[in-house]
Amino acid sequence: MNEDGQPDATRNEPGRGGGDVRIGRMFGGAVATGSHGHAVHQAAPAGSAVTDEATRELLEAMNALREHLQLLTPTDETDGVRSEITSITADIAQSRSPSPGRLERLRGYLEVGTTGVSALASALPVVQAIGRVLG
Repeated sequence: MNEDGQPDATRNEPGRGGGDVRIGRMFGGAVATGSHGHAVHQAAPAGSAVTDEATRELLEAMNALREHLQLLTPTDETDGVRSEITSITADIAQSRSPSPGRLERLRGYLEVGTTGVSALASALPVVQAIGRVLG
């Protein structure tokens, strides 16, 4: 404790940081710390032209990937990718916006780098489109 009764890690001294920020997982949003911290989240609003274009590109990329998946022997991984693509497509059809959690799971399948699915040429455009949708 310092002379003001505050824990030492939270002292507001010029030129010194203090305290800890830990974020396990975050989808969108912004975080700022400190007395002069400022955070701005600049994702495109739902229904905007940017969101609609990014979502359209995502759908096109997922359709190409779905076709290429047919070239691979079915595995738990290919089944998982197909399932995520189906769920994301349904989300978009229902609400015009995919679930960030589903997008992250699909990106996880495609970024592993040691799997047959991640080796498909159509996997990279899906990962890039997910990045544009998530902002």
